[in-house]
Amino acid sequence: MVRGLLLIGLAVLVAVPASAQGLPWQDRDRPREPTRSLSRPPVDATISREKTGTGFFVDDSGTMLTARHAVDACVRVVVAKEGRATSARVLALSDRADIALIKVPRTWGLAAVFPKSAPPGLNDMVFVGAYDRLPGLIARGGTLANATVAAATDPAGQMALDSDATFGASGAPVLDARGLVGGVISRRTTPTRVIAVGADEAKAFMAGHGVRFVQDDRPQLAGGASRANRAASISARVTCLQN
Repeated sequence: MVRGLLLIGLAVLVAVPASAQGLPWQDRDRPREPTRSLSRPPVDATISREKTGTGFFVDDSGTMLTARHAVDACVRVVVAKEGRATSARVLALSDRADIALIKVPRTWGLAAVFPKSAPPGLNDMVFVGAYDRLPGLIARGGTLANATVAAATDPAGQMALDSDATFGASGAPVLDARGLVGGVISRRTTPTRVIAVGADEAKAFMAGHGVRFVQDDRPQLAGGASRANRAASISARVTCLQN
């Protein structure tokens, strides 16, 4: 059962009571359908579900990249950051890779920058972190690296990382030593192995949908700034509300 949970990705799936308060995006008047588990029949109709992942801004007009499985089959997608929340529109789901484009009215923070030439290679140290976990990392002074490229990008556009990235990291950016986005987190296959969609695959997907993203090989980190701070500045929490 644990192995099965690892294979579904890194989005958090939780049950939410229909009477939950303090969620401005929750449609409290929408009829609730029963939650379906892997081992039990439908239960109380007052329960709905939500998945929580991470997304990051790729331009200055509110376009974001995230994992496809984090926003597929949603009644509503909500983006939240630093106490703000707004509904997002799903622009495109990739047919080839576990990535998707979503749109909010404007960019909060900074837009990501992608490498113009070589993405992270074998044994390179990279940074990966779910948005909800980034504030804690920053409070402790940031983390310089918490993952290693275990296998460079394959023909399918995927790269393997040795990482302890946990649930909620689906859709998070993989940052190299320069603070450039080298990939997008997809799923975890073992407790220490994570699969990411490579930068080239992500760039081709965005270009195919008319997104004008920035490419540059120059470092995006000033002085001794950490990649945790850089990741927090471009990222946000992504919540998928489901029936």
